[in-house]
Amino acid sequence: MRARLPVAVVDGGDGDEDARGEVQKQPAPLVGPAHAARAALALDDTLRQAKASLIEQGDKAERKLNWLLRGRLADAIRDRALLPMWFVTVLGPVPPAHKTQARMDLATQVLAYRVTYGITDQVVALGPAPDEYVPRRTEWHRELTKDLRRW
Repeated sequence: MRARLPVAVVDGGDGDEDARGEVQKQPAPLVGPAHAARAALALDDTLRQAKASLIEQGDKAERKLNWLLRGRLADAIRDRALLPMWFVTVLGPVPPAHKTQARMDLATQVLAYRVTYGITDQVVALGPAPDEYVPRRTEWHRELTKDLRRW
């Protein structure tokens, strides 16, 4: 027999209402973690609101960096410049006729990763994987590694 899960949580008590207004009692082992998760999400919301200006500045700086890197890359390709070995190894010397946009987006993200984390390896595009888990860097490295496998 399968347990029925709430469709949408409306109330934060020990019994939550689903979208139909029916109270769904949570099993005792889930009550503590559910409350802890709600508290963590509330704290996250509070911090995001308090730091909204800084987050926006960071997002703006990221967009500007990507715009500048993409422009330099487009200029290098247009001028038929010799691209670094690490670049050609993973992305090829020129964008393909199809998927040009996707390749340029990925190349820009690889460049941004290298600039952001000071990667200087001349052969390996992303350098070594981070030694310890640092959320943004580790996830970005994983995502780029996965995306580069398609090329």
